[in-house]
Amino acid sequence: MTPPLTLHRVTTLQDLEPLYHIGADAFRNDPGMNWFYPGGREHPEDLVVAWKYLLLQEFFDKGKYILAASIPDPDQDDNTSICVERRPGKVVGFAVWERRGDSEAAKSWQGGGVLKGLKRFLLNLQIIHTFCFDTPRRSLSWSRLRHFGHELEAAKASQPSESWYLSNLAVSSTAQGKGVGKKLLQWGIDRSEEEGIPATLVSTDAGLALYTSRGFRNSGWLFFDDGRQKQTVMRRNVKYVRLD
Repeated sequence: MTPPLTLHRVTTLQDLEPLYHIGADAFRNDPGMNWFYPGGREHPEDLVVAWKYLLLQEFFDKGKYILAASIPDPDQDDNTSICVERRPGKVVGFAVWERRGDSEAAKSWQGGGVLKGLKRFLLNLQIIHTFCFDTPRRSLSWSRLRHFGHELEAAKASQPSESWYLSNLAVSSTAQGKGVGKKLLQWGIDRSEEEGIPATLVSTDAGLALYTSRGFRNSGWLFFDDGRQKQTVMRRNVKYVRLD
């Protein structure tokens, strides 16, 4: 029997920490990440560091919603934790959804503020220090990362400006095939349908079956590795009727 899943928004750095290892676990064999972060497979601890800073960037960016998926944890004592409702059970996956656009509706989701912007700036300095001067620099190719980032921004720019964009989705290897990714994906689909705007994403080969089953269709390509490898740019228009 599949355990019940609950979603909660990640609003604190403490809530964010379990996601570092989930991201590293889910993407340890991802061709894109292995291309611009080639040392991650040999040094898995560096891959965790990469996901730490990637998710911290997402956390401090405006308009991004980090959702964690949890299942009941049999080892958790419900009578001893006052945070069970906020961080229920065992976290097994996460998604990062971004509300893109300049409309009033988009701004109502985006939030932000001077303090958050300052924290993002200081984080950028920390990232530069870590990947230029500290141990994880052995695993990263800056030139490849810049190329991949440029292609990713171009893929996003090719999509409708008013949209819900799936920035990241990761599920622990121990929880795959149990509907975790589907539920995290559905959250953004529901928001896009409520507003009548598309949902968009860039898919690895591993995610294509899930995204296609929920109505996303190919709208372009993201090329890397001198054109030898690619990811699929996808869009789901709101007129699509969901397949259950």
